[in-house]
Amino acid sequence: MKVVLYALLPISALIVTASPTAYSKNSDFDDNRVTESHITSHPPSATAHIQKYEIEEAARGSGYATDKLRIIYDNAQEVIETLPPIHKSTDENHVCNVVGFSDPKVAEDKRTIGWTEKQAGNGCFATAWTSGEIFVYRSGRAVLHISQGQMVWFWMFVDGGKHLAAVWGPTHGAEVGDYQLYDAATGKVISEIFGNPDTQSLSPDAPEWAKQTEQAMHQQR
Repeated sequence: MKVVLYALLPISALIVTASPTAYSKNSDFDDNRVTESHITSHPPSATAHIQKYEIEEAARGSGYATDKLRIIYDNAQEVIETLPPIHKSTDENHVCNVVGFSDPKVAEDKRTIGWTEKQAGNGCFATAWTSGEIFVYRSGRAVLHISQGQMVWFWMFVDGGKHLAAVWGPTHGAEVGDYQLYDAATGKVISEIFGNPDTQSLSPDAPEWAKQTEQAMHQQR
């Protein structure tokens, strides 16, 4: 179903750039990478809160699953995230394209929103549409891109949006997942724990944030 846009509102749109502009690597967790992109105009005011978000359908035949992610604030401002262009693979160059937005979530602070993006192509680490990054926007200029080298099984905000919990794992196989807790402002890993391969679940002495994440993941499935 096509999303209805609110053209009569006095909206000022803030467009987000698609290409990363900074790179850092967490020293304690070598597989984790945090990149950053920036919006091109003024960010929402410090008093504006996220009212809702909308994901637009892509035009048929475009190669995309979705088109735009609109983040709409209670003062009628918008942040619009767009996807990079689709590129075709060649014999010499196998391409992994970002084809759609998925799993958006707004934190309790109403200033922070995150989402994943579906990837497809013979240059991706999996053949099916998968998500390999988590994106976090805290109503400023920067959008964090968090990746860990595996597929995003599940993610959620905790502590009102101050932190982000994620479960990473392979696309196939009986694995229990890699649970990581992040600072949502920087993408830095704060804590990490693995599930018990014998029970296929977390141990009873796992930290509370991990238990809450595991419970929420099972409920979503």
